[in-house]
Amino acid sequence: MKLLVSVITLGASLFVLPRGYGQWKELPSTGAPTERLPDRTIFVGQSGLGPLLVARLVDEQKNAKQRKAVVEVQTDGVELVDPEAAQHKPKIDEAHIQYRLDGSPAQNSTSKTWTFARLSPGEHQIEVGLATSDNLPFGKPKKLRVRIP
Repeated sequence: MKLLVSVITLGASLFVLPRGYGQWKELPSTGAPTERLPDRTIFVGQSGLGPLLVARLVDEQKNAKQRKAVVEVQTDGVELVDPEAAQHKPKIDEAHIQYRLDGSPAQNSTSKTWTFARLSPGEHQIEVGLATSDNLPFGKPKKLRVRIP
């Protein structure tokens, strides 16, 4: 009887184990830092995909000659909301854009286009980032450089 039970157990394990063991071709997504995309942030307990933020200078050479810089922003995965309208209560899927020139205080906006005018000659650094309704940074800011002749 013990021999029969052993044979049945061994046979069942040979039949069941290969199917159960080979079920996962890759480990399920956990949102671990190894799964981070270069221009997105990690939300704890989420899928690992945070909001997308892309910032670029529009007509850089032409605008530099006019002593201005025009920044165009593209976002995805977050709704742009004025912090005043949100009563400064942060939500995980809401943010606003912060524009900063040469380390000056941030200008909060929901506009995806921002113009810095009357720039002095020389090199300037523009920082564009997302922030929550209570003005905490939301991911890494993008840094742009412009040279005014």
